[in-house]
Amino acid sequence: MAKTQFWQKKLLKILALAMAIAWFSLLIHGQTKPLPKGLSLEGPRRAAPEIEFLADLTWQQDGQPVRHQVIFKRICRIIAEAERFVLLDLFLFNSVHGQGEKFPALTEELTRRLIEKKQRSPQVDLVLITDAINLSYGAEEPEHFRKLRAGGVRIIYTDTGRLRDSNFIYSTWWRFFCPWFGTKGAGWLPSPFAPDGPAMTMRGYLSLFNFKANHRKVVTSENEALITSANPHDASAWHSNIAFVAKGAVVQDIVEAEAAVASLSGEILPKWEIPARPESGETQLRLLTEGKIKARLLKALARCGRGGSVRMAMFYLSDREVIAGLLEAAARGAEVRLLLDPNKDAFGRRKNGIPNRPVAQELVEKSRGRISVRWYETHGEQFHSKLSMISLPEQTVLIGGSANLTRRNLDDLNLEACLEVTTLADSQVAREARGYFERLWQNHDRVYSLDFKEFAEDSPFKYALYRFQEWSGMSTF
Repeated sequence: MAKTQFWQKKLLKILALAMAIAWFSLLIHGQTKPLPKGLSLEGPRRAAPEIEFLADLTWQQDGQPVRHQVIFKRICRIIAEAERFVLLDLFLFNSVHGQGEKFPALTEELTRRLIEKKQRSPQVDLVLITDAINLSYGAEEPEHFRKLRAGGVRIIYTDTGRLRDSNFIYSTWWRFFCPWFGTKGAGWLPSPFAPDGPAMTMRGYLSLFNFKANHRKVVTSENEALITSANPHDASAWHSNIAFVAKGAVVQDIVEAEAAVASLSGEILPKWEIPARPESGETQLRLLTEGKIKARLLKALARCGRGGSVRMAMFYLSDREVIAGLLEAAARGAEVRLLLDPNKDAFGRRKNGIPNRPVAQELVEKSRGRISVRWYETHGEQFHSKLSMISLPEQTVLIGGSANLTRRNLDDLNLEACLEVTTLADSQVAREARGYFERLWQNHDRVYSLDFKEFAEDSPFKYALYRFQEWSGMSTF
């Protein structure tokens, strides 16, 4: 009997050790596994024959919201003018919002325009790449997607399971126990996105908590490409956002980058012919995706010192290397100004100010006031822009698109896409981006932004919480 108990205990110890080794192996693999081919791209520098800067803004005047929205209209124009193909890679593309709230029907309008485009021009290929968030992580395909399929639009759902784990502690557990159960089925749990949103399955919730996303926002045709921070999502309609519209060889780079996303999801895009355009002009463009966005941003910050400046208009700022880069630029004498969302609103829910408020407090204190921070004045909507502008003695570097400056967005975890624009300080695109920022910072003609003290928050608890969430990935930023 004693001998049997001895062997039972020994067997349990062996099994426990084997489980621990398997667990640790999955944890390491989930963070370090090779990226699918074509991701984390630093594209070649392309001379830009034409580049546009666009901005959506919402502000208050006499107690009423005023909205200036141009990005969605530009997306619709790209679709209307396409002759060979339209390729869209969109993170949020749904009409889910809270009860009683009224928003423009962006999802319905974009759906209608795509279907009508196919009806008028059946030779034009229409392809939509999107994220599983629009399926509520496994629920029934939403009606507008079924209409798109029936209307001839090809839909590709991104296989984010092939990406690295950002919420690595949770994802290791999930990989151990959950994937083989799938996520499909009749939903019975309330939506986390809106009180009357599509019901979700428990397996859908379990998948959601991996916090993986194809977060790109790209629309391209054979003529031009738009990379933006904006989603064609009803509840996001009034957010403030930015976009770049580019022509030339960079369009081919963008199509090839999107082909890589299709490939990791088991799909192949057609080999579309893109008309050759002469590469000319002093403005240079470069497509950046995933981790290369941070690499190029840090490189630009490292060049910035006395006589230079950094301006950022950003929804989320939390990445530790970017924070260090900003502090170092300020220490070298660069003027550093940050216009941030106060992180207080999220689709009808109140937020706790993390990460921007503790990060802003850290930057102001550690720079001894050399870094200046203002907050965009939001009223339910979000200051959703993602734009960095580094002014050097002889040139200006702009980086903008889908990526927030967070670990999840910059460390080869989410799928992201930005354009880097290197241009002369007095070029049109530099003047437009600079004018956009200064208008909001200086409150030209109306109130857009608030003093740092309005949301200054010296909370050791919130700072510790932010640092844990940034490190662990147990957050939505």
